[in-house]
Amino acid sequence: MTNAPHRDLPYDAASTWVAALAAIVFLGLGLRALLQPLGASGFFGVPLDGGDGLAFVQVFGARNIGLSLVGLALIVLDSRLGLAAVFFAAALIAGMDFSVVASYVGAPRAAKHLLYVVALAGFGLWFARRPARHALPVAAREG
Repeated sequence: MTNAPHRDLPYDAASTWVAALAAIVFLGLGLRALLQPLGASGFFGVPLDGGDGLAFVQVFGARNIGLSLVGLALIVLDSRLGLAAVFFAAALIAGMDFSVVASYVGAPRAAKHLLYVVALAGFGLWFARRPARHALPVAAREG
């Protein structure tokens, strides 16, 4: 028997690594939007030629960086339900992104944002529904 604390988000679990990878990807997208807003706007779905609109691209970059850092912090702090909430918030944001992009360039060109909604909401459900390790019977925790 070990005295090591049991984590709800074990570092050796695939789900924890997938969540960390998702946070790192969003961190990279956010950094790209801050540093190269022109290219990021095209990837987002509303290509801009320059001008003041690029400031808004940098704003969504800052948003992605913030969500990423919160997600990574919640992994380190072992907050499974907090991480689920971040994924649900990101899914909601992706849905709003779809709405905005679709209003400018049409739904077919904005469809990738709907894929993000499904994936992010799926991760949110995964973390929200998975029982906390400390809620398991002692025999299950030790095995």
